[in-house]
Amino acid sequence: MNTPGKASLPVIKRLPKYYRYLRTLKTDGITSISSRELAAQMGTTASQVRQDFNCLGDVNGRQGIGYSVENLLNILAVSYTHLRAHETLRHL
Repeated sequence: MNTPGKASLPVIKRLPKYYRYLRTLKTDGITSISSRELAAQMGTTASQVRQDFNCLGDVNGRQGIGYSVENLLNILAVSYTHLRAHETLRHL
């Protein structure tokens, strides 16, 4: 994972929204999603989705296939905890 300080507060605040939507996809049996599809659901751009995931480090989407829903969920669960803790400590 990249250094937690590379994620801005707006990125950190978007992570739970990604996570909730991806959990719904997993429940529905969907195994991959493109940045464009995810952006449409999140009300942002595909470029913003890719930039947000780039802050997390180990997120690898595949052109024409998209991102693994399971992989994103795992990375987001761990990353959000670390990024949130870092942001909290930064403001102490």
